[in-house]
Amino acid sequence: MAKLVVTYPAQADASFDRDYYVNTHLPLAQKHFGPVGMTASEALFPLAGDASLLCVGILTFDSPEAIGAAMALPGAAAVFADIANFTNVQPTANAMA
Repeated sequence: MAKLVVTYPAQADASFDRDYYVNTHLPLAQKHFGPVGMTASEALFPLAGDASLLCVGILTFDSPEAIGAAMALPGAAAVFADIANFTNVQPTANAMA
């Protein structure tokens, strides 16, 4: 099992649509990445007063190789392009096993 952890940093002018992220973006990722081994996703949001992150998204895959395969899919472009629909910040992604 491996996880792709995507963090969205808080910024002074940041916007983030939590509902869109949970109900549209994560299912879009599952649609495109599921066939190569994405098995689950979750979204974590900061408690009140924590200003360092807007969201942490965790995508679970069968293996580290499955993460690489997902990122190489043509559908990955659609997932990345969708980011602009729910936030104006640049996320950071880290693969972890």
